[in-house]
Amino acid sequence: MPAPSTPAGPDPLADPARVVVVRRLLVELPGSAPFDRLAHLATRLLAVPTAQVVLLTDVAVRVGGFGRPTVMGSATPLDQVFGSVAARLRAPLVVPDTATDPRVAGLSVVASGEVRACLSLPLVLTAGDVVGALTLLSPEPRPWSEDDVALAGEVAATVVTELELVAASIAVRSSLSRLELALEASEVGSWERDLRTGVATWDERNAAIFGLPGPVVLTGDEEMTKRIHPDDHGVVQQAMQAALAGSGEFVVEMRALRPDGEARWTVSRGRVVRDQAGEPVRLLGTSVDVTEARRQAQVRLAAVQRAAVVAEVAAELANADRMSDLAEAALRGAAVLGADASALAVFAGGHGPLRLHMTRRLVDAVESGTGAVLSDEGVELPLDDELPTQYVARYGETVLLPDRASAVARFPRMAEVGDLVGVRALAALPLRLEGRVLGCFVAVWAEDHPFSPEDVELLGALAAQIGLSISRLHADAQRDAAVAEMAAANARLELLAETGRVLSGTMEITEQLGRLAELVVPALGDWCWVVVTDEHGRMRQLASAHRDRARSGELADYVRSMVGGMTEHAAARVVTRTGRPLRVPGLDAAYISRALPDPVAREQLARLHPDSGIVVPLVSRGRTLGALGLYVSAERGRHSDAALETALELGRRAGVALQQARLFGQQRQLAETLQRSMLTAPPAPDHCEIAVRYVPAAAGAEVGGDWYDAFVQPDGATVLVIGDVVGHDSRAAAAMGQLRGLLRGIGHHTGGTPAEVLTGLDRASAGLDLDVMATALIARLEQDDPELSAAQTRVRWATAGHPPPVLISADGEVTVLDGDAPDLLLGVEPGTARSDRVAVIGRGGTLLLYTDGLVERRDRDLDAGVAELCRVLAGLTELPLQELCDRLLQRMYLPDTEDDVALLAVRLHPQDEPRPPEAGPQRVPPGIEPSPDVHPAAAGPA
Repeated sequence: MPAPSTPAGPDPLADPARVVVVRRLLVELPGSAPFDRLAHLATRLLAVPTAQVVLLTDVAVRVGGFGRPTVMGSATPLDQVFGSVAARLRAPLVVPDTATDPRVAGLSVVASGEVRACLSLPLVLTAGDVVGALTLLSPEPRPWSEDDVALAGEVAATVVTELELVAASIAVRSSLSRLELALEASEVGSWERDLRTGVATWDERNAAIFGLPGPVVLTGDEEMTKRIHPDDHGVVQQAMQAALAGSGEFVVEMRALRPDGEARWTVSRGRVVRDQAGEPVRLLGTSVDVTEARRQAQVRLAAVQRAAVVAEVAAELANADRMSDLAEAALRGAAVLGADASALAVFAGGHGPLRLHMTRRLVDAVESGTGAVLSDEGVELPLDDELPTQYVARYGETVLLPDRASAVARFPRMAEVGDLVGVRALAALPLRLEGRVLGCFVAVWAEDHPFSPEDVELLGALAAQIGLSISRLHADAQRDAAVAEMAAANARLELLAETGRVLSGTMEITEQLGRLAELVVPALGDWCWVVVTDEHGRMRQLASAHRDRARSGELADYVRSMVGGMTEHAAARVVTRTGRPLRVPGLDAAYISRALPDPVAREQLARLHPDSGIVVPLVSRGRTLGALGLYVSAERGRHSDAALETALELGRRAGVALQQARLFGQQRQLAETLQRSMLTAPPAPDHCEIAVRYVPAAAGAEVGGDWYDAFVQPDGATVLVIGDVVGHDSRAAAAMGQLRGLLRGIGHHTGGTPAEVLTGLDRASAGLDLDVMATALIARLEQDDPELSAAQTRVRWATAGHPPPVLISADGEVTVLDGDAPDLLLGVEPGTARSDRVAVIGRGGTLLLYTDGLVERRDRDLDAGVAELCRVLAGLTELPLQELCDRLLQRMYLPDTEDDVALLAVRLHPQDEPRPPEAGPQRVPPGIEPSPDVHPAAAGPA
């Protein structure tokens, strides 16, 4: 158990009042026996040899103990007893080893080795005075457990109980003595009434209270009642009946009527005496004249009440959150003076218009008298001198009007106001803070009210407290406004940042503006629409969003009707025509009729419940491309200037994104046209079917360096080409076009083998300074070889660093035609030697050529990709060739692939099978088409 440290500061044991309390106890102690027994009990409970009870004055006095003998009443210096340390701590002193604890190491019994462990607990009376300590001592070190401390605490509590009894005895005797003195000095009279005969007997002092010489005997109720004030007869009778029927105690405050007519306030106390049968027989009591005490008490009570009211009202004012709450709290203060209502006139924000905030009674009176409904924000007052409220707020002077005549004489309009709200007296005091007038505090009375200096003092104190609270509310409002503005600014910045992210996430115009619409609702409006103009100036709907997603379809129907039927007066057309933002503060019927002549559109708009809105242009490089409309309901309130500025910035950013998207669309269309011109349809030889596919990379314009080609040489052989120029941009596409044209010309003109064609292409590229590197694979289908049967076709191919072709036999076996390692890429060393490879394909077999974008990924190399390709093809061998290509792309192509994919597949017709009709252009497979960056035209002709 950690040892508490001795508190710093003045010595608590040196308190003179505490020492007096302990000395009184020492004088009144009956002896040491009870404390000896408790000390003995403590030693038995905790198994220690010694326990002592000491009281602490300026020395330690032993009043009981067990163990090592100590003379009863012996005094020891405070710094030589363990109890002094515990008393100063006001907590248990727990010392397992006194030799190691600096708090007790200096005690003589510790230095001599007599005590090696101690547990000392302070003795604290209910009044809070530390009067002594219970200490347990051990000659050997020992650890004190929590149970030890708890047991010792129980014994110490019993010791305190004994001491409390002594203290109580002292208090009782003292009280009795004081009571005897008080009775003698206060002229308390005694009385007795025989309930059976009705005879009452008063002693001299009781008779003197009623102005009679005594003692007095009254023989009936009439004699009694005529000496009591008539207004108090009922109170006396009620108290009497309650005493007889209840506890038997009689207490009543009444006025005694003296023979000279003077009324004196008295307090009579009595008790019912009953016989053995329990029947009341007598009433014994006392009376005391409390007239002067009552008067003084009333004076003191009034002062205390006023101080208490000011304190209470100050606490309420400190917690008030609104001006109306301040007025109600101020009324509770003025009600001490009998005020019926109050009001505060405060300059809004400290410098704005003067607004009057009234308590409920005044509000009800004004509303019932005028029929008006007053706002919770108060009533704005003109700054004139016609009424005391404005006068005091303007000039900072206190105005006290004790009656209607004085009020009307100084402020003639008070006659009208007095009749309206029932005011006869009024006090108006300025609300000041640091010399600045914040407004005026007004208290009103329905009756005349002369103002005493005490009244003015109380009202001034209330005004001072109200001024502080108003200043606090102004400061709180300014702080809250600043915090709210900062939060709103941060929200606007976050919205703009999110807008940038959303608009840069895609180049599809519809998707961009759809995301923008979802983003600004509900941040800037309950619902919105986005419309744009095309290159011919026609307006069309692009996006809309409602905070209630269930109403999105309803809103979209309205926007379609709006775009299709709005006139030149409509906000969307005005904004796109002028390029300036437009506030629509109120959608009245006349405006809606001018803007939307179609009744269906007007009905659709009415169901959306717009109250107001703003429309901002979508601007880029000085051109207005469209408009963004944001609308709110009446509950939300109209758009602020900050919201309009945010919407304008959104419009500018959306305009730039829209312009970029349009440019991208134009570039994509151009790229599509270029792609179509370079990737022409393959031939249709009578011995085979050829299918081709092209999918561009996910990013950038839809053009790249991958290509395919097929043509027939003069000798009838079909040449198949697949290639990939290094790079994924328009430069790579241009280089691809040049290489493709050269290869086609060289292959057709020379009729050479694939290796010869690649060698010629490499040398021609170097000679023409094309400065391009590419992989390529050329395959030649030769079916007129006399060494082969009619059911076989020889394929001869050469590769320049390109992935190997894959062969699917007629019976579905998938084989990679890898042969030797591929020859060097084109564009590296034009003089390199290239070689042909040869394989035989049976009728019904399929040869697949592809670029590395189909098989390579960031997470796998070429070999793993080719293995995956073979696995996928094994499940597609029964499909027709065109469907096989589509399914293969669905399974192998990823929408976010960063490389182009070109695919060329050839299937030899089975023998005697008629040639299928020529295939037309093929689309990208359904699994590929939804990618936002893959345009259907990018599939190329097939």
